[in-house]
Amino acid sequence: METLAPLTSKEDQIRESIILAAQQLFQQYGLHKVTMEDIARAMGKGKSSLYYYYKSKEEIFEAMLDREIDHVLAKVAEAVAQATTAEEKLYTFCLTRFEELGRKAALHSILVGEVMRDMEFVHHIRRQCRLREGELLKQILTMNSIAAGRPGLSIADLDAVVFVVLGGLHGLDQEMIFNGHSTLLEPAIRILSRALLAGLAA
Repeated sequence: METLAPLTSKEDQIRESIILAAQQLFQQYGLHKVTMEDIARAMGKGKSSLYYYYKSKEEIFEAMLDREIDHVLAKVAEAVAQATTAEEKLYTFCLTRFEELGRKAALHSILVGEVMRDMEFVHHIRRQCRLREGELLKQILTMNSIAAGRPGLSIADLDAVVFVVLGGLHGLDQEMIFNGHSTLLEPAIRILSRALLAGLAA
């Protein structure tokens, strides 16, 4: 079972309770069908009390996703820290990301269900996730340059490499979701890691 960090105040505890209650409803009925009144009822509170903490169910959903993304990236960072070589760090980043996102399948199904209803909202969520993944990936690539004794990439080049890597990973996301091919995942990630680092070293 996932262990949550200690909450710092009563307000934090209430926010966490709202997120947990909403998460169960979102997973059962989908974001579109759940109302603020439903969430309040599940908590045994009045609807007006929820608006003190969150302006809308979408804001609650974003807070819930932030919480889940924090958990995924913490697991990824922990795994990356244990890898030694640049290739292993990049491979571990990619593979652990897939494994942890796979454990959030219920949340992903909510996002998929919302795609046809509100593309802009879904794109906003994905942009936030991509930015945070990108920061961790930049750290790995910068560490690789330092370890190899090479000048670091320019900001523009670093952004371009991150764009390519995350684009490839998101393409693999879609391939896994719609077509399976799970046995090809690890070899594909290994090839991606080697090809990228070989290209940077050239």
